[in-house]
Amino acid sequence: MVAADVIQLQVMPAGDTAGDDDLADAASALQDELAELDVEAVLPATAGEAPAGSKGIELLALGGLLVKVGQSTRVLRDVVDAIRQWVGRTGASVKMAIDGDVLEINGASSADMKQLIDVWVQRHSDG
Repeated sequence: MVAADVIQLQVMPAGDTAGDDDLADAASALQDELAELDVEAVLPATAGEAPAGSKGIELLALGGLLVKVGQSTRVLRDVVDAIRQWVGRTGASVKMAIDGDVLEINGASSADMKQLIDVWVQRHSDG
């Protein structure tokens, strides 16, 4: 169970992705960058239960992260800004989701993209 005062932000690769090794390296770099922020946790995302008979407990979602953020507009904005900057540097595309509300960001940031991000963050902030 997740505490009511914690936002769970899922970050998943979107569109065409690089090879598995490249994707894993990029996700690891983003995970390290996000862990430096004032977040509760940054974990590899899971894609559900592992198939019967396998030794894994859950399948890892390749390149996906789960970021646990306290109910703080500033911290959520810092996390989303770091992801947006990472996308701009790497040329990757990602989908961010909170409670089923998905925002896809890709390529260089534009004024329109910044406005979409601002509205999305505000929907999930404490005001």
